[in-house]
Amino acid sequence: MSLTGLPNILNGIQSRTSWQQRCQYLLIVEKWAEIVGESVAKQTCPIGVYQKALQVAVSNSVWSQALTFERVRILAKVNALFGGAGTLAIADIHFSTAKWATQQQTLKEQKVVAEDHPSYLPPAIANELVTNRKLKPNLKIKLETPKAPETANEAFQRWQDVMKLRTHQMPKCPRCDRPALTGEISRWSMCRVCAIEYLFN
Repeated sequence: MSLTGLPNILNGIQSRTSWQQRCQYLLIVEKWAEIVGESVAKQTCPIGVYQKALQVAVSNSVWSQALTFERVRILAKVNALFGGAGTLAIADIHFSTAKWATQQQTLKEQKVVAEDHPSYLPPAIANELVTNRKLKPNLKIKLETPKAPETANEAFQRWQDVMKLRTHQMPKCPRCDRPALTGEISRWSMCRVCAIEYLFN
């Protein structure tokens, strides 16, 4: 049995209709507010592309009827995203109120607030890694994407610097005096290691 190279596998996946439709859908979702406008976007939600037809959930029948009359204009804007490529063109748009409630519930369930999790770690201040200089108030700093590390030692050193900075930002556990996450202290009054040892055993 011959082995297939990774580029051939990826090309095979990307050439599938289902993959192309998924990419279409994600691009439409990303640009939806630009296509229909902010007010309409709040009342609608693209839910998929099936057989070259864009399915859109709508909050009520009034919006559904109004948007049906605007279908051709919206369709032109959607297809403009794909540069007029014939194989990727969307042929029609279907507006329906049937899946609006289900879609809103799904979006609500997916919206997780990171700060509510006991293991939430506040982001490290990037500037402190670069410089310790006192900056003037109102001075705007242009943050650039850091250059990729050239060696494993450099990557490890960067990681170590970030971990040290984060550790200094964290409160101490009252039991073991080690750095702990704020969410863990507020939930268990101790770090997770102590919580496992004292509360769950």
